[in-house]
Amino acid sequence: MRRKKKRLTSYIIPRGIWYYRPVARSQSYAGRRMEGIKVLGRPGFVFKCLFVVTTVALPAMGGSAPLIGVEENTGNFYAISTTDASVDLIGNSGVTGLGTLEFNPFDGFFYGFTTGSSPVLYRFSVAPALDGVTSEAVGPLGVFAFEGALAFAPDGTAYALNAGITVPALFTIDLDTGEASVINSMARRHDIAGLGWRSDGMLIGLDSTDNALLAINPLTAAVTTINGIAPTIGGVGGMALLDGVGYFVTGGPLGVNPGSNELYSFDVLNGTHLLIGDFANSIGGTGFSGLSIVPEPATLGLFALGAAALLLRRRRRVHSVRN
Repeated sequence: MRRKKKRLTSYIIPRGIWYYRPVARSQSYAGRRMEGIKVLGRPGFVFKCLFVVTTVALPAMGGSAPLIGVEENTGNFYAISTTDASVDLIGNSGVTGLGTLEFNPFDGFFYGFTTGSSPVLYRFSVAPALDGVTSEAVGPLGVFAFEGALAFAPDGTAYALNAGITVPALFTIDLDTGEASVINSMARRHDIAGLGWRSDGMLIGLDSTDNALLAINPLTAAVTTINGIAPTIGGVGGMALLDGVGYFVTGGPLGVNPGSNELYSFDVLNGTHLLIGDFANSIGGTGFSGLSIVPEPATLGLFALGAAALLLRRRRRVHSVRN
C-alpha cells in the first residue's frame, strides 16, 4: 500500500522559500510550532536544514498589535500600543538622527535613513519577541535629505522624501546600495515627515509645512491636500498604514520645531483623525522620527530564519570569490 505524501506549504522569505508542516496549532501565535524542511535560495545556492521553530507572542500592549517607532535623538526602537500609545523599549539601534522607519514585507527588514548632507540608508532586524534590534549600514543616498519619509509600493519599490534643500523631491532607493534616484520635485515647499502607500496607488504624506495630510502622485510628485491636521506636527514625525487604517506620530518637546508628541489614527481617504494618546511620560526628546507596522510574530520568525540563510549565502559568496 502506497503511503500518501504529506503536502508541504511554502512561505516566501528573504532570498528563498521555507517549506514547513505544522506540528501543533493554536488560535494565537504563541505556542505555534513549525517543523522546517528546506530553504531554497537563488539558483546555485541550496541550504538544507531541519529545525523546529516556536514563535512567540507579541507584547500585549493594551490588547493591540503594536507599531514600532524610532526616537530620533537616541536611536531607540519602541513598540507603541495602538490602543493607548503606551510604549515598551525594544532596544537601541546604535543609529541616531534617523528621519524615517518602514518595514519591507519583501525581505523582512526595517529600513530608515539619516538626514542632512550625507544621508545613509540603514537596514534593521527586529527580534520576533520585540526585545532587540540590530542595524547594518547599506550605503549613502547621494542626495541631500531633510526630515525623511519612506514607503514601499506593492511591487517592492521604495519611495522616499525629502531630497533637496528647500523644495522637496520624491525619489526611489536601491535597497542593495542605498543610491537614490530622483523622480521629480514638488511645486513648492513641503516637509514630509511620514509616508504611506494607499490602495488606490497614491502616496500619503504627513506634511509639517502645511500641517496637513497630502496625496502624492508617485509618478510625478504632484500634491493635493487631503485634510488639515489639528495637532502641531513639529520638526519630526512618522506614519504607518495597517489594515486600511492610518497612524501618525507628531514631534517631541525638544525639537527645533516642537510637536504635540502624540499618536493619532486617521482615515486614509478623508484625513479624519482621532487622538489615541500622548508620550508625555515616556518620550521627552525630539520625538519619534519614524513609525512602522509590526508584522505578525510568525512572519518575523520566518524572516529571522531567512536572514540566517541569507547570511550563510553571503559568506559562501565571499569565500568563492576569494578562492
